[in-house]
Amino acid sequence: MLYIVLGIAGLLAAVALFTFISQRKHPEKEEEAVAPPADCCGAHAVCEKGLKKADPHIEYFNDEELDSYKGKRAEDYSDEEIDAFREVLYTLRHEELEDWLVSLEKRGIEYPTALRAETYDMLG
Repeated sequence: MLYIVLGIAGLLAAVALFTFISQRKHPEKEEEAVAPPADCCGAHAVCEKGLKKADPHIEYFNDEELDSYKGKRAEDYSDEEIDAFREVLYTLRHEELEDWLVSLEKRGIEYPTALRAETYDMLG
């Protein structure tokens, strides 16, 4: 019985030693957090995809009226104009939200600063 216990203990010690040596040779590298560029819009999930931005096709979400805001700065929208964006925002399904933001960017429409926190919560 003593030989069985010593054999199991020896086997466990050998496995522990092998694991320790293996981890020393191949330490796991921690991923470093990379800060987004200063000109980033904050929609990292959208920015990192990139592939949708590269596609020249523009998808509309029954929001053609927003094209009139092309070239307007994100900080310059009136309350009524922000409500036009909000109306579209709350008619979208969750899985369409990122695609809609890409669509706005492709069309040269800056997303209102006042809605960004709301939108990030929805992207959550």
